[in-house]
Order: sequence, then C-alpha cells, then structure tokens
Amino acid sequence: MTEICRKKDIELSYIFCYTEREHLICLFFITRKDNSAAMTYNSLQFILFFAVFLTLYLLMPRVRLRQIVILIGNVVFYKLAAGFNMLAVLVGTSLVIYVAGRMIDHIYAGYEAEKEGLTPKEATALFADYKKRAKKFLLLALLIILGILFYVKIGKLLGFKEVARVSQLFALKRVLIPLGLSYYTFSGVGYLLDIYWKKAKCEHDYFKLLVCMTYFPHIVQGPISHYHKLMKQFGTLPSFSYERVCFGLQRMLWGFFKKMVVADRLSLFTSTIFASPSSFAGIEIFFAVTLCAVELYADFSGCMDIVIGAAQTMGITLDENFSRPFFSKSAAEFWRRWHITLGAWFKDYVYMPIAMSPRFMKASVNIRKKRGTRIGQIFSSAIPLAVVWLLTGLWHGTGLDYVAWGCYWGILIILSAILAPDFKKWTQKLHIDTASFGWKLFQMVRTYFLFVIGRMLTVTGSLKGFGQLISGLFQEHRLWALFDGTLYQHGLDYKNFCVAIVGIFFIWIADMLGEHMRIRENLAKQPLVLRWLAYYGVIVLLLIFGMYGSAFDASKFVYGGF
Repeated sequence: MTEICRKKDIELSYIFCYTEREHLICLFFITRKDNSAAMTYNSLQFILFFAVFLTLYLLMPRVRLRQIVILIGNVVFYKLAAGFNMLAVLVGTSLVIYVAGRMIDHIYAGYEAEKEGLTPKEATALFADYKKRAKKFLLLALLIILGILFYVKIGKLLGFKEVARVSQLFALKRVLIPLGLSYYTFSGVGYLLDIYWKKAKCEHDYFKLLVCMTYFPHIVQGPISHYHKLMKQFGTLPSFSYERVCFGLQRMLWGFFKKMVVADRLSLFTSTIFASPSSFAGIEIFFAVTLCAVELYADFSGCMDIVIGAAQTMGITLDENFSRPFFSKSAAEFWRRWHITLGAWFKDYVYMPIAMSPRFMKASVNIRKKRGTRIGQIFSSAIPLAVVWLLTGLWHGTGLDYVAWGCYWGILIILSAILAPDFKKWTQKLHIDTASFGWKLFQMVRTYFLFVIGRMLTVTGSLKGFGQLISGLFQEHRLWALFDGTLYQHGLDYKNFCVAIVGIFFIWIADMLGEHMRIRENLAKQPLVLRWLAYYGVIVLLLIFGMYGSAFDASKFVYGGF
C-alpha cells in the first residue's frame, strides 16, 4: 500500500477503530502532498477536520453543547474552504434574514392581538392591511439578499475581477463570490416567504438560524433546505447511535467512490475533448458527450452522498437530491429525480405563486371559455413552466448557453405535457405495448440522451462550443480510433477506461438495487464476511483507483460553482 501511495505521490494516514460490532472498522485518509488548495469535501483536510469534529460532537452530553460544536465546526469549515471575508457576507445575509423575519413576525403578532372580537370579513380586511406592512420588510430583505446574488452573477458574466476580501469590493468591477451563495440565498428566500405566507413560524433564536444557515454539510452545493425543518432538528439533536454513525460513514464512503474513482477519472477524458472539440473525431466526441452525463451524475450525487452521510452521523436528516434519475422515462420524471430540492424550491416559490395568483387564474378561465378546455390547460401550465425554466437556467449561469439550456428543458417539458394525450393515442394505434420492458428501456435511453444534449449546451462554456460539438459528431468519424488505440490517448489509457467502465457498472447496480430495496439496511442483515467484503472492497477500490498524484489536479465538485 505504501508503494502505491509513493507512486501516486499521495499521503496515506488512517484511523483504526476496533469494536465488536463491525459496520466500519477502518477509515483511510488520502490526499495529495500539496494541500495548499482550499478545502473540499474530497480532501484529506476535510476528512481530518470531520474526524475531529465528529469526535467532539459525539462526546457532548447536551443538545446546546452539540449546537455550539456544530457552529464552531461551521466557522472552521468555511474558513478553511473559503476564508473569513466570504463568511462575513454570509453572516451579514443571515442578519438581514433574521431581522426581516422578526419584523414580519412582530407585525403579524399585532394582527393576532387586534383581530379578537372581529367578524371574519373584518378580520380579513385587517389582515390585508397588516400584510402590506409586512410586505415592505419582505421586499427590502429580498432586494438585499437577491441583489447580492444578482450582482455576483452579472459580475461573473461581465468578467469582473474576483477578489477575496470585502474591502476590495469598493473598487470598480470587483466581485466577491461567497461559498454556497446560490444555495443559502434560495433557502433564505424560502424561509422568509414561508413566514410571510404564515406557513412557518419565525425563529427567535438567532444562534439557531446562524447554525442552520452555515451548516457545513449543505453550504457548498446543497441540498437546498427548508430552514424551519432543519432548525427543528437542531433543537432535538439525538445522542450517539452506533448504527446511525456507521450508516452515515458508509454513505460518505460511497460518495468518495463515485467522485474519486468515477467522476474525476472520466473528467480527464471529457475535459480534453471539450477543450478543443474541433480537434477530435466524431466517435471521440460521441464517447465524451455520452460519458459527461455519467461524470456529472457521479460528481454531484457523490457530493450529496458525502454531505447527507455526514449529516446522518449527527442525527440530522437532509433532503435527498437524487432518486436514480437515469431510470427516468420522460423529461418531467427526470427532473423529479435530479436535483430534487431545486425543483421543489421552484415549484413552491415560483410555479405555484404564479399558477395560483388570482389574475393568472382569471386569465386561464377566460382562455378556457374562449379557446376551449385544452388550450386553457396548456396556458395554465406552460406560462409558469416557462418562467421556472428560464429562472432555472439563469440560476445555473447567466451566459447565453445557460439561457438556451433553460429554454431547451422548458420546451421539452411543456411539449411533453401538451402532447401527452396524443402520444397515448399514437402508441395505441401503433399497437405498442407500453408496459413491456423493451418500451421502458427505449424511454430510459431516450431520456438519457435528451439529458446528454442538454449537457452539451453548457459543458464547453459557450454556444459556439456546443456548435462545434454538434458539427464534430457528424464529421470525420474515424471509427478505427476504437481499435488503433487513438481513443486512449486523450487523458485516459486503456486500463483507466476499463476502471471507469467497471465503476459505472457498480453505480448502475447500486442504483438498480436502490429502486427496490434499502441497500444499507439489507446489507447490515447479511453475514459478517459479506459485510466486511463490501466495506473493505470499496475502501480498497478507493485507495487503488482513486485519482490522486502530482499529475492530477483534484477536481472540485461541479455544482460547487453555482
């Protein structure tokens, strides 16, 4: 093992844990010798930080002490991952959200006191007046926190110089990009809207809100949490549970495998092709665009496994962000399985407010009367969906490529909703057995390549690059590249290609089993030898086949840039 590490130019250390109950015996920590870069979830720096943090956390006898340990851990993590200046922006945002929430709550408390003895009609009129007062504080807070997000997005688009200190922002064309900005901004907006709509209560303890907003497992790239649900969990942090900690560590280990063995390995090949698409043959581009979808899934879902597992060791349940999306049979189903919390956020705070607004509902009714029921249904769903997908594209990036990406998915989903009755008639006329395995497989393959096309729109960073990918697919096929070794000269040799394919196979098997069972719970019921083989098998694969070394620049998680 030491010789492997020497050749890969990595450092190896470990913590050995012996116990008569055996879910996880040994955790190996791996990193490059050069650890000057900011801390990421897939670094030795993070694993050592988390080991120390979790030990201290589990030793705390009371809930309040565990909350304090979490807050200290949040601050340390953010300092190591981004720096105190970026943390200052996050703390400032938390203060705006806290004060606005308290003011809205205070105004509504006045209404509750004054409505006593009023008739329902009088109470409704009185509430409308109080709601107008609360709306002023809501809009001011949204202007500030969304304004920061908007400025950062526009600054990145216009090429403003990125700085690391708040003091440097006073110069023109400077932008500071706080870690996790898009994620905590959306969660904060949802928190304030829930208070304004009286769907959730305001948190009076700023300490709890700050712990929630800075919570290090979800600060980098989600999942996008409902703060009121998360704060409720922080109020009842459970004591040590052996099974819970083991399950959490196991899930983290699986996330490391997805990221380091599969995603980072595939990125060596795909990034080479996408850097200059016009230099490669059609078959090489085809392999790159086909694999880039798997790479993104392994990268993003791998991160979610790490952070959800980390939270589970503390007794915190974060929302799931993936549900085996490549088994989807339509575009709409895919987005119910991929980045679930983002889709849920847009549904709760954009789609439903538009669709249920009195003016829009009145317009929909008028169209149904004048144009018919089907046209009215199309209008009532298409307009909110168009807004949602335009904003989804802009959330991911402000370039034309992301605008086009949002329009692409919006059109697909709107058309699938509009044409659903027609598709059903066509399949009946063509005598297609829609319940057959062959038809379902076709639907899954079709949906996968729809996702690939969408990924092609943004993967090169420009629409020009997308055009080069499309044109390159149909020029100079050079199929002999599959057999003369040319394919293995673009970042990955033959052996590494085989490792990547085997890793993809393991992920596919795990996802397939996950469709029908709870894998970790079922694995825990298996004989001791089988369990040990599974646990240590993943560790050994990670050690031997993880992408490290001086020649490899460890990739940050893709969605960490949003």
